[in-house]
Order: sequence, then structure tokens, then C-alpha cells
Amino acid sequence: MVNINKKNNFNIIARTILLTLVGSFIYAIHSGIRNNYGIMINSIVDNASLSFSSVSFVLAIGQLIFGLVQPIFGIITAKKGNKYAFIGGSVLVTLGLLLTPMCKSIFSLLFCLGILLPAGSGAISFGIIIGAVGSKIPNKFLSTISGIINASSGIGNTIMSPIITYLILSGGLSRAMFSLIIPIIISLPISLFMIKKDNIAISTKKIQQLPKLDIKGLLKAALKNRNYIFLLLGFFTCGFHMAIITNHLPTEIRSFGHSSESAAYAFSIYGITTIISSILSGNLCNKFKMKNVLTFYYGLRPITILFFILLPKTLLNMTVFTALFGFSGAATVPPVSGIINKLYGAYSIATLFGLVFFSHQVGGFFGAWFGGLSYDFTNSYTLIWISSLVLSTFATIVSFAINEED
Repeated sequence: MVNINKKNNFNIIARTILLTLVGSFIYAIHSGIRNNYGIMINSIVDNASLSFSSVSFVLAIGQLIFGLVQPIFGIITAKKGNKYAFIGGSVLVTLGLLLTPMCKSIFSLLFCLGILLPAGSGAISFGIIIGAVGSKIPNKFLSTISGIINASSGIGNTIMSPIITYLILSGGLSRAMFSLIIPIIISLPISLFMIKKDNIAISTKKIQQLPKLDIKGLLKAALKNRNYIFLLLGFFTCGFHMAIITNHLPTEIRSFGHSSESAAYAFSIYGITTIISSILSGNLCNKFKMKNVLTFYYGLRPITILFFILLPKTLLNMTVFTALFGFSGAATVPPVSGIINKLYGAYSIATLFGLVFFSHQVGGFFGAWFGGLSYDFTNSYTLIWISSLVLSTFATIVSFAINEED
């Protein structure tokens, strides 16, 4: 019996490691594409012969669609399984990448870049991936694994930024987007491993057992919980802030006289600090109250933004600021998903994190769109950064007010 238990424990650990690697790889690919639209935005503007604010509006719609499909696919996976999300998402992203370079009007661009691509990315988002992984691993590992998988977004940014820049400079938007289809095709069969059934037993002591609710009951209970409402509000402001960074910061870096290559490498550093902070965040969630970890990362943002507004925009300062934005960015995901897991269980993450992320993307809609309007009308992003400073301060306050035990 002891040998059997040892073998089963070894199998659990081996599976946890493999699932983590697979989830990280899938998330890195899709995040690396989605988070680099800011690198591509000028090429998209030139290719479609549209204004900067028009393309920004399309990206803003994409923010909404990316958030909207997540709880929808969360419900689908809860009822039908994850394969529909992974297969459907891969197909939608592939079609979006294939068709976007052919778009020559606001309506065609809205359909391809504003609907197809973000819908596909939303189907294979963090909530879907961590939901698939979390249901197969011991609960005590979830915060750490969450941090590692979330960190893979930074790996995707770090690798994809210079690659996309090189592809655009050497062959234009079409070459860049067509080339991105290759990793999507490779990732699809790998993603199916996460839904493969096995016979490895996990002790009930290692996985939190919470009474399951139906989807309607789950959503009703969550939306009556003030702590979940605070998560929604905090992530709204987070989305506003992050949309400015991913969609407009590369343009702002170039507006101060720095090259496209410098903007791309600054975003590579952004990816590196995202990796570090996400892993750190996952581990901090095992040692401290998750709401305090969340408050810490939100609190770094208004400080960083204030210095960003006031200090000279030298390449060194811009790179440091970009690194700090990365450090305080995706690190909010592990405590948010961890609090949801603590309150409702791992099975609920795909749906409830998806809904929280929809709130994030509503904020992202306003951040992406208003950023473009600010740049078109004032030739500056100052107004949007001031707005982000105020909202980040608000997110810090409501996060501190969370009671994760309730």
C-alpha cells in the first residue's frame, strides 16, 4: 500500500508539472499575440488606410469581445468540456490572423481584428486554462501554478515583441500575421493534453471540496458577495490601465523619438518583469493574505504612473517605467484567481474569473479607445495617464477592503 501511495504521489507531481508546462506554453503563445497589437498598430493603420483613433476603437471593441467570450466559454466548458474552447479558439484566432491583413475598411477590420481574433483569444484565456489545470492538481499547488502559468504571458511578450517587429519591418503586416498562424497550429494538439482523462487518484485532503452550485446559483451567489464585487471593480481599473500599456505605450515610446526596435525591446523587458512578478505573486499568495498581495501590486501602479508623467522621457527612463508596468501588471491575476478559488472552488474559476475578466475588458475598452482619442486630439497621452492614476488608486482601496474569508 505504501508503494502504491508513493507511486500515485509521484504520478500526481509528474502530471502537475506536465500540465503546468502545457498550460504555460498555450498561454504564452496566445498572450504573445494578443499583447502585441500595440507593436502592430501603426502597420494596421497604414494597411487599412484608417485613422489612428479608428483602429484604436477596433482594438477597444476587441477588448470587450475578449472579455465577453470568457464567461461564455467558461459556462460551455463547465457543461460540455474544455475541448470546445481550445478547438474553437484556435480556429477563430487562425481566421483572424489570416483575414486581418486583407481588411481595407472599418467594418471588415472590426469583424476580423475586433471580433474573430479577440474571441479566439478569449476562448483560450487564463481562466479557461487554469480551470482545466486546477481541476486535475492538488489545491495546495494552485496559487503557485497559477503564478507560473500567468508568468508565461510575459514569456510570450518577451519572445513575440522582437519577432513581430522583425516580421513587420522585413515583410509587412501580412507576413507577420501569416507567420503567427504557425504557433497556433502547433499549440492546438498540445492543448488537448489538458483535457485528457486519466486514472490518477487525488486524495480529497489535497483538493478543497466545496459544494457545487449550478451556473445560475453560482453567479447569483457571487454577485451578492461584496468581496467578489470588489474584485470586479478592481479588475475594471486594471483593464483600463493595461489596455493603455499594450495598445498605446509602444506608440508613446516612439513619439518621444525612440525607434520601433527600442519600443519592441522595451516591451521584451516588460515581458521579463511580468514573468518575475507573476511567479513572485503566486508564491506570495501562499505566504500572505491574497488581498494584501493584490493591494500591493495595485498600489505600485499610481506611484509608477506619477513618476512616468513627471520625469523626462529618456530611453532609459521609458525602459524602467515599462519594466515597472510589467512588474505590477499581470501579477494581480494569481491573487484574484486564488480568492475566487478560496471562496467558490477550482471548478468555478473558468466562469467566475471569466466574468471578472469581462469587467477587466470593459475597462480595457475605455482605455484602448480613449487612449487613441487622446493621442489624435492632443497629440499626447497625458490625460489618459492621469485617469489611470486615479483609477489605480481606487483599485488599491477596494482591494484592501476585501475579506477573503467571507
